[in-house]
Amino acid sequence: MPINEIRDTIQGTILIDANGQGYLTRKINLPDGHRHSVLSIDVFNDQNSMWLTNQKIVTSFAGYQLYVSPYPMQRTNESFGSDAASLLQNTGAMAGDESVLYKEQAISDTDSVESGTQDSIWFNQFPNPAVGAMPTNHWYSNHLYITVLVWNEPNTEVEVKHSLFMRVKQTKVGAAEESMGQYKEFLDAQSKLLMDTAVVMDPASISGYVFPMWKYGGIRPELMISGTTALRYFNRVASNANQDMVARGALQTAYQDATTMVGFDTAFGDAALNLPDWITLMDVAGVTAGELRPYPPPLKYADNGNTLMF
Repeated sequence: MPINEIRDTIQGTILIDANGQGYLTRKINLPDGHRHSVLSIDVFNDQNSMWLTNQKIVTSFAGYQLYVSPYPMQRTNESFGSDAASLLQNTGAMAGDESVLYKEQAISDTDSVESGTQDSIWFNQFPNPAVGAMPTNHWYSNHLYITVLVWNEPNTEVEVKHSLFMRVKQTKVGAAEESMGQYKEFLDAQSKLLMDTAVVMDPASISGYVFPMWKYGGIRPELMISGTTALRYFNRVASNANQDMVARGALQTAYQDATTMVGFDTAFGDAALNLPDWITLMDVAGVTAGELRPYPPPLKYADNGNTLMF
């Protein structure tokens, strides 16, 4: 399991298009048949800033995103920025995407570099320096890409100079594991144009609908079980005494009624029949799930502990 130190750079001049966007990528080849595990990763901005144009004048928000990934990062319909006025459109994938090994981004509100006025700069990276200095994730593809996305003044040129340092542990793996890993990474690299993973709720109706119930002003009410129904479960009779039997269909109906949906401030179960929801804890095996085989086939094991299939 050798440890390979990858030192590489991505540098060049990006011509910003009419939409104010630029794209630059570089491929790094790696050996086949290995699982590449990231031990540590660091990126250095040799240009020191990414929002300077060759005219030295920026009249709007500008910024960049840098990705290290098994496949070149593609633009999506996502955006990033501090407010609606500074949103940069068509950004790369989010840091939590499976295809992202490293990501950093910065956005700048610069009026005129030539006059020396610069409002603010926001910068963040994933993983952060503390996490990036320890083992994180791994990949199987025999290549690595550095991708830089730039936003700046339309029809201008921006210099890009970044240096990459990675410590990678390379472990030989079988062809099956390698092919499955590469196939997964290929699927993960397919561009997700827009992601929406949150559940939006009205702030006024959050408490109690999810958790906890006492936010509505007290414990949730509980139903009591009827005496007749309780006798079926708790009445002690002699072993030779006669006792009324309950049909399976009646028990199944009772369990179904006990799980009837009710309002958020109402006791679980069926109040008309005095069947609380906790009666389902007394379910008899084979009543609601169907009959169980009285004598299931015995399991036989191989010497290594695997179950033998017949």
